[in-house]
Amino acid sequence: MEPSPFQDIAYILKNELPSLKGNLAENISNLAKVADFCEDNYLNSSNHDKSRVYEDTKNYAIQALASVAYQINTIATSFLQLLDLQSNQFNELETNLNDLSEDTNVHKEKVARREIGTLTTNKTLGRQPLFIKPSNPEKLVRYVRKPLDYS
Repeated sequence: MEPSPFQDIAYILKNELPSLKGNLAENISNLAKVADFCEDNYLNSSNHDKSRVYEDTKNYAIQALASVAYQINTIATSFLQLLDLQSNQFNELETNLNDLSEDTNVHKEKVARREIGTLTTNKTLGRQPLFIKPSNPEKLVRYVRKPLDYS
């Protein structure tokens, strides 16, 4: 079973980020030791070895900077993962809240329609024939055509 986002967030906050922060703090002390070593090595070396010691110091500095950059990248990646998990949780909560709001609105609409229904009364319809035949029908006069006089 997949761990819940809450467990993932708790793991990142309680374990992963503090351990990465501790590694970075440990790296600070290691860098100080390397700097002291390089300084002592440079001061104690003879004049013809100073260029070699200088190159070694340069290589140590490059490796140290790469290590620090990697550790900062790891912390940033972990932090971004934490933010993504929290963003997903907020989106999920927003969706649930919208669903509940929609359900509430539907329920309110149903209740309002029921209330309107209780206020209405049935309409009584009296049945009447649509056409009433007259009791004494009039006699129709037969049409007679008369020619038109144009004079």
